[in-house]
Parts: sequence; structure tokens; C-alpha cells
Amino acid sequence: MSVREAPSGAERFIPPPDGVVRGVCPHDCPDCCSVLYHVREGRLRRIEGNPDHPTTRGFICRKFALSPKRIHSPDRLQHPLCRRGPKGSARFERISWTAAIEEIRARWQSIIAESGPQSILPFFGSGTEGLVNGRIAGRRFFNRLGSLQLERTICTKSGRTGFDYTMGSSVGADPRSVADCELIVLWGCNIACTNIHQQALVHEAQARGATLVVINPMQVKGSSRADLILQPRPGTDAAIALAIMHVIIRDGLHDRSFVERHTLGFEQLRERVAGYPPGVVEGIAGVPAADIERLAAWYASTENSFIYIGPGCQRHSNGGMTVRTISCLPALTGAWAQRGGGAYFPTSTVFPVETEALEGASMRPNPPAGYNMIELGAMLTGPDAGVRSLYVFDGNPAATLYNQERLRRGLVREDLFTVVHEQYLTDTARYADIILPATSHAENLDLLFSYYHYGVMLNRPAIAPVGESRSNLETFRLLAEAMGFRDPCFRQDAWEVIEDILGLGHPALAGVSAGRLLEDGWCPATVEAAHALVRDNRFPTPSGRIEFYSRRMADDGFDPLPAYVPPREGRELTPSLHQRYPLNLVTPASCSFHKSSHARSRGWERCEERPTLVIHPHDAQARGIAHDDEVRVFNDRGEFVLWAAVDGGVRPGVVVAMGLWWDERYPARRNANHTTPDLPGDMGGGSSFNTNLVEVARWRGTPDHAND
Repeated sequence: MSVREAPSGAERFIPPPDGVVRGVCPHDCPDCCSVLYHVREGRLRRIEGNPDHPTTRGFICRKFALSPKRIHSPDRLQHPLCRRGPKGSARFERISWTAAIEEIRARWQSIIAESGPQSILPFFGSGTEGLVNGRIAGRRFFNRLGSLQLERTICTKSGRTGFDYTMGSSVGADPRSVADCELIVLWGCNIACTNIHQQALVHEAQARGATLVVINPMQVKGSSRADLILQPRPGTDAAIALAIMHVIIRDGLHDRSFVERHTLGFEQLRERVAGYPPGVVEGIAGVPAADIERLAAWYASTENSFIYIGPGCQRHSNGGMTVRTISCLPALTGAWAQRGGGAYFPTSTVFPVETEALEGASMRPNPPAGYNMIELGAMLTGPDAGVRSLYVFDGNPAATLYNQERLRRGLVREDLFTVVHEQYLTDTARYADIILPATSHAENLDLLFSYYHYGVMLNRPAIAPVGESRSNLETFRLLAEAMGFRDPCFRQDAWEVIEDILGLGHPALAGVSAGRLLEDGWCPATVEAAHALVRDNRFPTPSGRIEFYSRRMADDGFDPLPAYVPPREGRELTPSLHQRYPLNLVTPASCSFHKSSHARSRGWERCEERPTLVIHPHDAQARGIAHDDEVRVFNDRGEFVLWAAVDGGVRPGVVVAMGLWWDERYPARRNANHTTPDLPGDMGGGSSFNTNLVEVARWRGTPDHAND
């Protein structure tokens, strides 16, 4: 690691009192927008998309565009705080950074002496995707401390594991080339809210005559433009994919040459899909057999087709196998050979550079050990729970994690020493013993990458830190010093860490230079799409082919062929539970919020002005529910209350709660995650929160606060 006594040109990153500064949106979003920060009198006044960036093209979503108001909010935490009331009461008093760091040091050293360092847990989400402050700084410190390390599984781990079994890596179609495709299938996604630049490219493709298919239990924004909409029962997507393959093979529509040259296990696949004719799958997924036949014919007859596999359809107990199965479709038709053709699954591992070499594993005082982030509640409340301290940064688990009733039983423990590094008094921060004020992305120097346009991006600080807020890198430096860690890496500034990242020697970074990053703010990386693998006939699977049949899956204890496995909660496997709780609750992303970020305020979409539950008119009528009624959603795990939005765009038997507000926005101060399961998915330990049976009833309680 490069370490210098003096900062490496840090003066070049001093924020100007007035001017325009190049930056990057920090959110966990495929677009990774290049932005221009407009600064006047030391305050961030406006953020706009960089018109010179080929993907951003001058426009960004309203979520990040509204950040200046949030960054300069009077509610922003500006000083360290120490708890002075019961946990969750939000009663704190101001203390100094010196006092806060000394309290953490004393408590941690005592805990380590009595229980060992693995009784201290770090938890971090995607508050920033910056490699310096979001990935390296925290992992480096907690490796040196010897704590358990967080395994980030919550978003796409199941799906990317399944995709990898088929393709050998996360490499898929280049989504930027979709404008040239003739058939586009948006499967389990809502790109109008989560990938707006892809939405623009889809519109361009449609203007050129492309056919659009949407597969989603809810008619998401933009569905009205689709040529065909399939609304399956949640968790049955793999069955639909098997039925499409059934039709293609039954009618001899597959690309025999491509299958012979580039795939493994076609005959076994033929036998498997024989059991999934559209008529059978209609009974499983609730999708008309005629629509499956129509889609299969379109797909097989289109040379250049593109499937966008959204995270939504893999956030089920069978999510890994679902993505594994869908990713086999392009290999039947040869779509993988076309530029832009095939399938794309948005996961950070599309960008192949790993920073493990900079994360301090060699400094550990003990063997490495981790824990699955979705199991935080179990870690804090289990009968043998030995966790005595929790450190949270870049995340808000008291809003975003599942089975909240169990999690909060852990957070309220008086013997759990909790430190939260945050910008605002979030639901999680209310349970803290010590709160440390955090900088926003506009106050940090950092490096980011895109797993969509395959670029490396430099974010310059646009303004000085607000109040006494500090970055993750600086905060962990202070903690390292207090804990007596003298390792040189803890003296690095952000630019030095960035130089180390650029010096990793990975082929994807071969064309990335510090000079271009400093000049333009971004630089394209050397990342190939799947059509290049077809051209060179070099798939990174054990067989060197796209694997319909995977021996590796069999060795790992899975069915080696694409399969449909019913969700762990549903009418097939748990009929008695389904009778008690006959509605499937899904919780997709909203257009107004990014996870729990920005979720304290009213959204700009009409359906996002307050927490709403979208429910089909038939389901609403059967329960005596009218539009705008307050309704209670409940199951054995918990309950929450919000307002009903009666809408025929959602499938009967499915209810949808879009977005996650903070507790204060709900009549009973609970969000949807009080009902969601924290069970791991079938592969990779991913989340299963959409496998969630509930019942809904009118709520006759009285809100205990104004919710406007």
C-alpha cells in the first residue's frame, strides 16, 4: 500500500466556495450517474446530470437531484451525541468527538477483553457505493479489530449465484445496446424507477419497432407501452421460463447450431421442460397458456432479443434457481451471440474488480469469520447470542432488514453497545448509545464504478463537511488510532486509497488513468459483454460452455438442471398458512426513494405521497376496503398499517407496498418489514422478503401523530 507522510495533492480537492464540481451519484443503482455539483457561497445549490457523459446524457433521477435540500436540512446531524434515555426514545445530548471516540474505545476494549473481538458486529448497507468510504475503510478497520465481517447478501446474491451456474460469471448482455434489439423482456423489474437511462433506451428501441414484454405481478410504470403483459403469481417465474423453453423445443424453434457449439446438457434440458407445457404452467403461475405460447413464438423468432432480469423476481426463497432458469433462455435461441442480445442481471459483480487486497485481511489477529446481513436479528437475539456491540454505518437496518419484531428486540437490549455513524436520526440511530455525524457524498472524495455502463468514476468533494461531520475513512482512522492500531494503511488519505485501487493490476482497469479521472471525472473500463464470449468461444464455466446441465450445481447439492421450486410460503407448500394468509405481499422499490434514503419525506409520485398498499378491487371488496382506507397488514411475524390504494393494475391475490418510509410516516410506526421473513434464499444466502403471505383488514385505530 502506498503511504506518504504528506497528503498526496490533497489541496487539489479542496471544495471551492463557488463553482461547478464533477461528481457521481453514490447510490446502489445501475446508472451510476455522472453529475455536476453547483456550489454557491459554500453551499450545494443544485445537482444536474453531466451532459458530456455518454450514459447520463444530462439527466438524473429526482431522488438524487433533490439532495441539496437533504444535505442542508436543519435535521442533519452535525455533532456527536450520547444517549440519555431509554433505547428508541431518541433522547440524546451533545458531546465532543474526543469524548465519543474515548467512550467507544473504552467499551470495545472491555468487551474484547471479556468476550473477544468477534462479539463486535459491523453492519453497513449501500448508503454510499464509494470504494473508499463504502467498501474499503470499514472492512479494513474491522479486519484489524478481528470482528466478524458482514456478508452482503441482501440485494442480488441469490440471483447472481444462479446466473453464475449457467454462465460461469456475472457477464451478460450489454444493456446499453438494447436500443438495437427487436424484442425486449422486462422480467421482474421496474426500470422507470430504478434504471432510468435504461428506460430511455427501451423507448428508443420501441421507436425503432421493437416489441416490449413486461412480466410482473403489478403493472409497473411504463407497462402501458408494452405489447404483452404477463402477471404471474409471485415466485413462479421459473415455471414460465420452463414453459417457454418447452414450446421452443417442442416446435423445433431452437438454434441447433448455437446449442451444439456453445451449450452443455441440451438433451437433459429437453427431458426436464417436457413436464412444463403452458397448460400446466398456467395452473402454477396463473398466466394464460396462450400468452406463454405467444411469447415463446416471439422469442424464438427474434434473432436479437434482450431479457432484463430484475432483482424482484429473485427476492424469493427460490430466487437463485429462478435466475438460473431464466438465464438459460438466450442459449436456446442463440441470442447471446448478438451485441445487446441475451440477458442482463444487474449485480455489482458484473464489474469484476475486487478490492480484497486492500481490505486488510492480512492484519487480522484471528481467522476470518462472517455473518449474513439478513440474519442480524437472529445474531442479536438468539439464545447463544454473544454479540455485545453493534457498529452501523451506511445503513438503516431498523428500516431495511426483515422480521423487524425480532431485530428490534435485539436493538433495544440495554447490554448491547450500539454506535451509529449517520447523517440523520434514522430509525436505527434512535437505538444508538453513541451517534457520530457522517458526511454526505458531496463532502467526500471517492471512487465508484458502474455495473451498467462499465465505467470508473471520480467523485470530488463539492462542499466542506457540514458541522462536525466526518467521512467513514476519517472516522475509522480516529478509531484505529484510539485502539492503538499503528498499521500504515490507517494513515492514508482518500486519494492514496484511490491510487491503490487503480494500481490493483486488474485487466478491467487497464485503460483507467488517474489523469483522465481528474480531467473528465470518469473513464471507461475494459469489461466485456457475453457476445464477446460467444465470439471467442470461451465461457468461464467448468465445461467452457453455457451449462443447461451443471455438475457444479450437483456437487453443491442443487438440482443440476433448470427447475421450478415452489416458494417456501405459498399455496403449494404451505396450504394451511395460505388459507390463513391468502395474499402475497411484495415490496418493490419506489420512484421517490432509494431504499430508506430520502424516505422521511413525502414522495412526488401521487401513489408515494404517503405509505400505500396497492390492492386489487376484488380483494378490497371482499374485505370491505375502500380507496384511502387505513388498513392493517399482518401475519404471524408482525403487522403494519398504511393507506389502501385500490387499483386493478395489481394481480388479484397480490398486494404491493412500494418503498420503505421511516417509522414516523406510518400510522402505527411500523413498516412492511415487520411482516417480511428473514429466511435465506436457496442460493448464496440471499434475501427472500417477497416470499411473504399476509392478510389485510380495515384498521379502526387512531393515528397517534400527524402523518402529513
